[in-house]
Amino acid sequence: MNGELAKENEAIYRVNNSIIGPTDALYKYLRASIARAVQIRFLVAFITESGARLLAKPLREATERGTPIKILTGTYMKITEPYALEYLMEKVGEKMEIRVFSEPGRSFHPKAYFFDLDNDSEIFVGSANLSWTALTTGVEWTYRLRRSRAPEDYDQFSQEFDRLYHLSLPVTKEFMREYWLEWKHG
Repeated sequence: MNGELAKENEAIYRVNNSIIGPTDALYKYLRASIARAVQIRFLVAFITESGARLLAKPLREATERGTPIKILTGTYMKITEPYALEYLMEKVGEKMEIRVFSEPGRSFHPKAYFFDLDNDSEIFVGSANLSWTALTTGVEWTYRLRRSRAPEDYDQFSQEFDRLYHLSLPVTKEFMREYWLEWKHG
């Protein structure tokens, strides 16, 4: 990471925990955390192509450092764009796992971004899905919770992510063929 980006990331890391977009876009916080993370987990109701394009490069750079990435998204209301999933798989690579929560008739609407760091862990919880607008120019509210300051709260979110992740379906070629058909006709 170049020196200026490292300084910017360090400054971002020290700011307060309330992030109110669009004046304070969540994207810069995610980018800074991705650059520092030793493990990354996203839990988002939906992913759009614009969001996939926005984060693919920093996520790929994280996998190149050996950082494991897990993304859990949903198919509720067919808002997740199939191309977004394919784009992430192609650009980020096999070291990233994507799974889908798919329980017919049940809403799935969480938005949380988890980062395990060398010296702490943090989660950004709020209203922003993985889309360009939500992460950059949209009116979104997010709160950053650090494990060192609220370990029980962090652990509860982390354990729930793990529970949902294990109940979900892996995004495979077969899943993508079926989802494209559902999405086109849904």
